[in-house]
Amino acid sequence: MNQLVINLQEKRVNGAILSDGILQEFFTEENEFLSGNIYVGRIEKIITGLNAAFVDIGESKNAFLKLSDLSRQYLKQILGTEALKEGMKVLVQVKHDAIGSKGPQVTGKISLAGRFLVYFPLSRAKGVSKKVFDQKERERLKKLTKNLAKNEGIVVRTAAEFVPEEIIVEEFEELKREWAEILKDFKRARKSKLLRSEPTVADYIIRERLNKQIDEIYVNDELIYEKVKEACKGIPKKPLVNLIKEDLFDKLGIYNQLGQMQERTVDLPSGGYIALDSTEALTVFDVNSASFVAEKSHAELAYKINVEAAHEIARQLRLRNIGGIIIIDFIDMPSKDYYDRLMKELQNVVKGDSAHIELVGFTKLGLFEMTRKRKSPSIDQIMFTSCPVCKGTGKVISPLVIVKRVVNELSKIEDINQYSTVKVSLHQRLSGYVDKIKQSLSESIVKKVSFSFDSPNPGDFNLILSKKTS
Repeated sequence: MNQLVINLQEKRVNGAILSDGILQEFFTEENEFLSGNIYVGRIEKIITGLNAAFVDIGESKNAFLKLSDLSRQYLKQILGTEALKEGMKVLVQVKHDAIGSKGPQVTGKISLAGRFLVYFPLSRAKGVSKKVFDQKERERLKKLTKNLAKNEGIVVRTAAEFVPEEIIVEEFEELKREWAEILKDFKRARKSKLLRSEPTVADYIIRERLNKQIDEIYVNDELIYEKVKEACKGIPKKPLVNLIKEDLFDKLGIYNQLGQMQERTVDLPSGGYIALDSTEALTVFDVNSASFVAEKSHAELAYKINVEAAHEIARQLRLRNIGGIIIIDFIDMPSKDYYDRLMKELQNVVKGDSAHIELVGFTKLGLFEMTRKRKSPSIDQIMFTSCPVCKGTGKVISPLVIVKRVVNELSKIEDINQYSTVKVSLHQRLSGYVDKIKQSLSESIVKKVSFSFDSPNPGDFNLILSKKTS
């Protein structure tokens, strides 16, 4: 059973999708995303070598615009010229949020997303979601797109499957009216500013995740409850909607599952586990069998753990919103047949992911390569920050190195008797190394030095010297 949860707590909305009680996706209002927002911008600088420009959109960082994203129709209809100049006013939409030191990426390929349609006012492209598998329904929706949009682009979303035509037409007309208002505001604007923002987290969840896969919905706010009930009228399969006025994340055990997202390793049902490490553009999953030896043959054992890992990795990608290049080091298997079966399993488990995924396949080294496209920062970037001690490396200096440094610093003191106190402040983890430090020092220094274990940094120490007063 798939459950959609929208939880209002302390005036902030968080959302989650559960499958049989297991957390699959998480949505948060902790950070504001720019992705999808439409702005009036100013071209600050054109970089000819990159065929790109930096655009001031009124946010903290300038946005990056590929000039190839400005079609002839855009230049003619929006700018009225093909000669781009610095200082020129442009209409842009955020394609990717700022990540790390990079500013947001914007585009002139404007799109307005509704629940059932995506409207492209500056394009003529038409299509139906690949996830609509019923051929008769695909034909109905294709015919509808031709009748609706003559000189504009329109893509029918998966949520439109079996939805009555009049509801889809109504949304299309609404998106057209919205575009007319955006154009009017753009022409009047004199400075960089936001013209259209993406909906609130609650509205986004209803628009993007309320579909035929959802069996039950939990909300704890009456206003959101009414929005959900209204949205359910437009879908063929009506989920059960529950209004429970308490902290739903606590009631359904979601907080506990979110806490597990701090862990680098994730256990598998059979006893194996996966370990993951991420950089800004690359995430690596390492699959391990641990102590699991239940199967009779090594091949079946490896295949079973790999299948479990494939399911868990697909879940972790959605849950943590991991994007970019993804490398998976599965357990080695003896024949191509096993790898082919595993590839099919991977194709199945990523079908439910709303992000675009490309499965590249196994490399010559036996590593599986894939990509996942995301428009916003990962949950790790939103919920966690780098450790102020290790600076995000996950490493601190070895205790033995600290011992050597302490000995060196104490040995440099020319006349230790000039000080009334000589104190070394260490981290608690170094308490067992005091004898080793004393053994490396002269007796005169050892008699004078005292040690405390109140330093907050396990990779450093403080030497405190107090001179005698005359």
